[in-house]
Amino acid sequence: MAVQFRRIAITALITTILSGCETVSTTFDNAASIWSKPIVYECPSYRIIKDAAHMVAFRTGPGRDIVDINFEASIPDAKLECFTYVEKETKIGHMEAQFSVTFLARRGPANKNRSATIPYFVHVTDKNKAMLYREPFKVKVNFPGNRNKVKVIGETIPLELPLRSDVNSTDYIIYTGFALDRDQLEYNRAQ
Repeated sequence: MAVQFRRIAITALITTILSGCETVSTTFDNAASIWSKPIVYECPSYRIIKDAAHMVAFRTGPGRDIVDINFEASIPDAKLECFTYVEKETKIGHMEAQFSVTFLARRGPANKNRSATIPYFVHVTDKNKAMLYREPFKVKVNFPGNRNKVKVIGETIPLELPLRSDVNSTDYIIYTGFALDRDQLEYNRAQ
């Protein structure tokens, strides 16, 4: 009985080892075919629009002096991460871009509730500057305790950019800036 049990155990062990080798081999072949020549495109460029990189929001009413400032904000930088998904034979696929904007905000003398809602936009153009996508966003900023300046990173915005043999990731440009009204834009240009 013990000899028969030992034979069954050895047979089961050999079967497990051989099937494990086959699985490892199959897995290696699949991984090798994926990693042999990966298609990785560089991220598209992004730009912060100069005239829309700074925002001064005054309190409601006629005053436009320093004591009438509700908040000021600027966009010092943005972050872009990209993942390429392209079929090797056809060169057709897409790029998933994750875009986020960094904000610096300062509380003004007219800001009594210690918070601000800052409107901004993200849009994507092709290489001919034709608008492909535009969406407005808002970032909520709080000034806790006695802090009058804060740095905030906006939400991560997913962008899916189609790719083909004649359309590369560098054919796209991502723009961002504050959603300014006419008075705010003229104020920026005057400064």
